[in-house]
Amino acid sequence: MRNLPRLSAASSAHGTVAVLLAHPDDEALGCPGLLRYLDRAAASVAVVLFTAGEKSHPDSSTHTPEQLAAVRLAEFETALTGLNSGAVTTVLHYGDGELHQNVNRILAEVDAMAEGLPTPLTIVAPYGDDGHSDHETLGNVAREVGRRRRAAVLEFPIWYWHWAAPDDRAWRSWEFLPDPEGLDREALWEGYPSQTQPLSDLPGDEALLQPEVLAHFSRGGDTFAVTRFDTEPGSTNDASTAEEVFDQVHVARTDPWNLRSSKYEIAKRAALVQALPKREYAHILEIGCSIGALSAELAQRGNRTTAVDVSEQALATARTLYPRVPGLQFERVTIPYEWPSGIFDCVVLAETGYYLTPGQLLHTLIRIEASTTPDFTLVLCHWTGAIDDWPLDADQVHEACREFWPDASLVHHRSAEYRLDVLVNRAEPSPSSSRTNID
Repeated sequence: MRNLPRLSAASSAHGTVAVLLAHPDDEALGCPGLLRYLDRAAASVAVVLFTAGEKSHPDSSTHTPEQLAAVRLAEFETALTGLNSGAVTTVLHYGDGELHQNVNRILAEVDAMAEGLPTPLTIVAPYGDDGHSDHETLGNVAREVGRRRRAAVLEFPIWYWHWAAPDDRAWRSWEFLPDPEGLDREALWEGYPSQTQPLSDLPGDEALLQPEVLAHFSRGGDTFAVTRFDTEPGSTNDASTAEEVFDQVHVARTDPWNLRSSKYEIAKRAALVQALPKREYAHILEIGCSIGALSAELAQRGNRTTAVDVSEQALATARTLYPRVPGLQFERVTIPYEWPSGIFDCVVLAETGYYLTPGQLLHTLIRIEASTTPDFTLVLCHWTGAIDDWPLDADQVHEACREFWPDASLVHHRSAEYRLDVLVNRAEPSPSSSRTNID
């Protein structure tokens, strides 16, 4: 973890930091270093605690949920005061383990809160893929509010460390904040005896935060998955601005790139579909479908095809043009912050990758790997001309994918105007990857 890129706490010390916590002790495990830094910088910090953690010991015969709630809230108040004495705290009494049932209400509450906070805004929350439904609810809410409010979002993992495999790629793109001098994590955890010590000697009262669990948080700092929606106006666009940009493009013109009439676009689609190594796929995912011209052709090769785009304006046209194509479904999804459901054996990323920052592209590749079969095909197709006001170009996108799956076989086609690559990933990689060039 110490080799990860360094997070600058100073960048969060201006404006407001909103910290969303699912349970008492989330702050002590996930972001104590950040809270202490912000305290020393006298930053404006708003903490929202959503549950009292009253179901931490559901089988206890000595403590009712109401008694546990009172104990845990008292521990939380002491711990937070010690970390950040100036934080303004709000406790919302949602049921422990029930945040996912109230996600729309929580999203509305957090968004309304964010609207009234001084900017620039940083939102801190548990990791959206943490393996605990309460944590994941807040992480996903934080990302959505961050996107709406153009805020930086810092997600801290908790249970992720307990179940993730050491070779999991997700954490490799995260950032590390070393502890400030004087932060004693062990003393902080001792302030939560309801979690670190048994409630009694009876069954059901065992300590939850055993030493092997706490060891994950003894690395001398906080670790965050960082999503930066706070791009300054006039700077390069990325996934955080794509919805607004492409809605405007598709309002101005129904088919802004002449996908249905351009000889170049028609020939490129034909080359892409012809390059698919299998005649039939169980479930194809197309990322960035625009008005659905390629989607309709991919649907001829897939039992199911899910085509996603950030622009609802584009999707409205796609649904009108292709209303009854068997197995084809259009969804509005902001990649990589949102992801369609399903397991895919073919993913098509065409004319979309260069709209992502390097970090957003890496997040997308991690999402692809997590939602595909062990044997899957990735098709990449991008124009090779200059891309103004967007982060990447065709070669950067394709080479990043090649580096992410170095053992995949590759069929490479480069025309005068676009680059088409087909990566075939297998459950058991061959001793050396193969590469074929088609000129």
